[in-house]
Amino acid sequence: MTGVNRREFLHGAAALSVGVALAGCDPDGSPDGGNGPDGAGPVIAVNTQHVLSEVSRLMAGVNGAKWYRNAYGLWDPEANAPVPDAVKKMKQSGITLVRYPGGTSSNLYNWKGAVGPQPGRTHQVEGQHGEQVDSRYGPDEYMSVIKEIDGTPQIMAPFANSTPQEIADWVAYMNAPQGTKWGKVRAENGHPEPYGVRCWEIGNELFGKHQRYWMSADDEKAIKQYAFGGKQRQRGQRVGQPTDHSAAASVSSGRPNQTFTVWYPPVVPKSQTIHVAGATWRAVSDLSSADADAKVYSFEPKSGTIRFGDGRHGKVPPKGAKITADYVSGPHAGFVDYYKAMKAVDPTIDVLAVWAPIDDGKLVTGKMSFPRLMAEHGHTDDYDGMTIHPYTNFSRDLHVTSFPDKRAGHDYQMLGEAAAGKMVTDLIDEVRKYGKKDAYVAVSECGALFFGEERSTEGYPEYPYAMSHVLYIASQWARFSNVGVPWTASNDLISHKPGPSRTIFGGAPEFARMPEAVLREQLKDVFQKGGKVVDSKVNDNVGIATRETPLGAAYEALATTATIDRDGALNVLVVNRSPDKDITAHIAPNDFTPAETVDVSVVAGRTYHDFNSEGRPDAVKIEKSQAKVTGKTLDWAFKAHSVTLLRFATRG
Repeated sequence: MTGVNRREFLHGAAALSVGVALAGCDPDGSPDGGNGPDGAGPVIAVNTQHVLSEVSRLMAGVNGAKWYRNAYGLWDPEANAPVPDAVKKMKQSGITLVRYPGGTSSNLYNWKGAVGPQPGRTHQVEGQHGEQVDSRYGPDEYMSVIKEIDGTPQIMAPFANSTPQEIADWVAYMNAPQGTKWGKVRAENGHPEPYGVRCWEIGNELFGKHQRYWMSADDEKAIKQYAFGGKQRQRGQRVGQPTDHSAAASVSSGRPNQTFTVWYPPVVPKSQTIHVAGATWRAVSDLSSADADAKVYSFEPKSGTIRFGDGRHGKVPPKGAKITADYVSGPHAGFVDYYKAMKAVDPTIDVLAVWAPIDDGKLVTGKMSFPRLMAEHGHTDDYDGMTIHPYTNFSRDLHVTSFPDKRAGHDYQMLGEAAAGKMVTDLIDEVRKYGKKDAYVAVSECGALFFGEERSTEGYPEYPYAMSHVLYIASQWARFSNVGVPWTASNDLISHKPGPSRTIFGGAPEFARMPEAVLREQLKDVFQKGGKVVDSKVNDNVGIATRETPLGAAYEALATTATIDRDGALNVLVVNRSPDKDITAHIAPNDFTPAETVDVSVVAGRTYHDFNSEGRPDAVKIEKSQAKVTGKTLDWAFKAHSVTLLRFATRG
């Protein structure tokens, strides 16, 4: 297993600067092509002496499959091992970092219920819908996958239902040496050697209104609760079970001696009011002294457990009655408490904060800046960095709920990609301004999606897995490399069903490789060979005109990054986001004498909306060739809607 090199986590130099020259437009607003105002075409200028950052082998990471349902087929419970075909395709696609246990669905994850022999494992509460799910794919199973792919682990530790001690125990289980308390437990579970997990996040998108859990709906109050902890009243909340928050779990069975729990214990003593079918029942300290018809219950504040009577001592809630609770949840610990507890167990880990809200395609700063809040309260040193989810949300950022046509769906992604890049650089600026010297920013989810209920993808249903999204992701990797982002996890690993999906692979058992998996295969050597990211600029870039949107009415056709790998070769990545125009550019690296032949690989489909499917598994594929270099430069026609990698060896 490969650990995270500390140097890989340090952010690099300033963002790529690119000039734009708008292509001409015909009367209906569509682009008519053209390579700039003077017809000369773009120039990709590469300054091999200006190092921006380290190349990170973790750039093409992935948000992991769900931990339940055997990680959507990644795990074979009969063999007690990952499925070989899935592992093979992960390695082929260059996946080196996998985020675990995932995003929203993992916000209420309980790691202690997911280790040890399978018969003794608990169920879990799925964090988005509250349903009960299994714990078969736990931390040890996850680390088996990481070992198989020679990968790097990255863990999202839940905040909403945990404590600093519970997560510190998880750090100890993963990293403590043999002979320690949790090292012994890990050894008893068949894994004597420490795993060495270095990178941890606390929570997932807790700034989102639908992911506040016990925290306040007020943004200014909630960010302080995340940072420093606190209490918050819950009103009219369904009760449930420790492993089930579904609606059915709040309904009385009509049986005696029923128990329920509130969702977010502990509870401030005597703050609770319990309602049965809308009627308020009374708390008593001892049910054994209650009359048969008394509408009473007992309550344990630490666990949030509600107990009802048996019909002789306390009335039984009628069958079908819905039970709800008002209560003050807390006191809860905050990020600072988690940070200190986890670092006390293992000072070598990085503990990252997640409060990076986005609105209208922009990072929200000011009072919502976590780095600023921490600095103002004297906690500059109490976080190692931040993660951000710079999604393009079509409804939030472009104020649309549908695609008028495929072309609009493509253009919206390209417009959003530029905005997403700025979200990341803005957060880097915040961390540099207010954080400690070596604090950094990483990306633990990204992509272009619709969020919310009011939406339609009828105009371009293939958008999240067609070439358009490949161009989006490749452009993101170029931007992130240029600003020194140390690791990125994009999309999800495996779909819940077979067939085309926004995930890297379709569902079991085929694990069909989506176009993004092909892109990852193309670029894996660049990311894994190491070296330096060097400055590259596109001068006289071609602009692609679009409909008027809140994110503008044009985007740059070409995006680029360049690296010098450990072999001394120059790699130039060029993404042509134009949906229909080949663009010839002049590549001019300074202070670099290339060999006479350059290796070329191109990922593209027949159209920008092409994608791989069972019937056409190679609709999007890698095509390799070679080209001759004239002197020290190269003119190359970059195919429309393509990702091109040029590898210049040094002249021997």
